[in-house]
Amino acid sequence: MSDFSAWLLRNVFKYRLNVVVVNIARSFPEKKYDEIGSIVKKFYRNFTDNFFEMIWAVSRSVSKWRDNVVTNGLDIVGSAYKRGGSAMIVMGHFANWEQMLAIDMSPSGYRNEDLRIVYKKMSSQFSDFMIKWIRKRHSEAVLVEMNEIARYMLKHKDDRLCYIFIADQVPLPGSKYLTNFLNQPTRFFMGPEQLSRKLNIPVIFLKAKRVGRGKYNAKFVSITENPSSLEEGEITNRFASLLEEAIVQDPADWLWSHRRWKRNN
Repeated sequence: MSDFSAWLLRNVFKYRLNVVVVNIARSFPEKKYDEIGSIVKKFYRNFTDNFFEMIWAVSRSVSKWRDNVVTNGLDIVGSAYKRGGSAMIVMGHFANWEQMLAIDMSPSGYRNEDLRIVYKKMSSQFSDFMIKWIRKRHSEAVLVEMNEIARYMLKHKDDRLCYIFIADQVPLPGSKYLTNFLNQPTRFFMGPEQLSRKLNIPVIFLKAKRVGRGKYNAKFVSITENPSSLEEGEITNRFASLLEEAIVQDPADWLWSHRRWKRNN
């Protein structure tokens, strides 16, 4: 079903095909046309795999869902817990980012109910309902809308919580952080950095890797244990570098249909 759906999206409906091709071509100017075509084809299959994996997850128990993710580096999250405060995990729209919510965080010290997933409300009410329903069904985490997260974190600054941000969205107009990302000037959302610096909580990158259909590895990588000691922009720069490294290794696994560079000017 996923293979057939990928073919339909790519060849018949041409769903955002121009956006996908242009994004990949600009990000990898050294690649030849057939190499770009191969990435495009794999991207659509991974894209539809994610969709069918979400449907499949509805009928699975939490324990069976968690069996599909092998986790490494959870001790880094544990180190943040031992400091006695909160932690921030940042990731991108990479591999199946929804599947990453299946990770059992309890060995780190943070209970699964201590997780706070920061999300951007979708324009489609149905899509927004489905995403929230699936997330709540398979995780004890609390969902916090992006426009409420600053107020929420300041209110709960004395609590021991673990925040999860998908931090590669298109930033709001006026974003001042600009870096070279995938061979082109790219603006990044500065919210996670600003909040981590203000509260001085450790920042951790979650690297997802697809190892097979429905099977993933998740690796935690420390960005900084002391955000307030870094210069402005350094946390965002480290996140961008780690994300870029993951994309270069597995280019078909990023969300290329996203109009990522529409606000760079």
